[in-house]
Amino acid sequence: MAASAWADGRIETVFIESGDEAVPSREVRVWLPSGYDEGSARYPVIYFHDGQNVFRPGGPFGCWFAEDAAAVEMKAGRMREAIMVAIPNNEADIGKARITEYQPPSDVNPRDPQRGNGICDRYARFLLEKVKPAIDAKYRTLPDRENTAVAGASMGGLVSLWLGLNTDAIGAVGVFSPAFWTSPNFTKSVMEGSKKDGLRIYMDMGTQEKGNLTGDYWKDALAVREALLKQGYIEGGDFLWNPGEGDEHNEKAWAKRLPVALRFLLPAP
Repeated sequence: MAASAWADGRIETVFIESGDEAVPSREVRVWLPSGYDEGSARYPVIYFHDGQNVFRPGGPFGCWFAEDAAAVEMKAGRMREAIMVAIPNNEADIGKARITEYQPPSDVNPRDPQRGNGICDRYARFLLEKVKPAIDAKYRTLPDRENTAVAGASMGGLVSLWLGLNTDAIGAVGVFSPAFWTSPNFTKSVMEGSKKDGLRIYMDMGTQEKGNLTGDYWKDALAVREALLKQGYIEGGDFLWNPGEGDEHNEKAWAKRLPVALRFLLPAP
């Protein structure tokens, strides 16, 4: 384990063994709020996918600067104090392995059909049976569903929604710029499904996000939003739609919208 300090809070690294060759073991980064060492309080946890982009210095495509956004929101009293965990993706084979890892098993990788169906169910087991227990054991967390959130962008947004709808461990999901075009069968199941009680859904999309291969980011997200509202999710209640005016599909846009998501995922009392 290694640690590094920032102006607000600190970041530690923890290596997590997977036990599943399809979902490699990896090092996760854990951000602890500034008051963590000063008492005995327990904290809710947000797990981020594509974790190499979440904290500074970020990855090759940019950074969310999540530690800065969280520190500001917590100090302003708009967000509960929380622990944030950044889980890096499987970057093998120029991103194709990442798509498979985050894709629902009902669909086939559109960039490389020979890979077969998605394995996000196996990634979910890694997150919920390996990563989460390790974090709960090492840190003072509130491990129940109500205090556990996941968030990610593009395929990370897709797998966040899958986790919220298909497991009973997640109470809130941050679905940034979801890549519904990659997984039409899953998208159809979401639109034809029913409301998941106790689940809070944050979803967004930039107005300048273009279609990719076979779909349209914006139109797909609007269609799913309409379906979720028809199922009984309440805008401003357990559902928040946060369009990004002029935003494209990149880390800069997600960093811009992150503060609003943090306030919704873990709102201050």
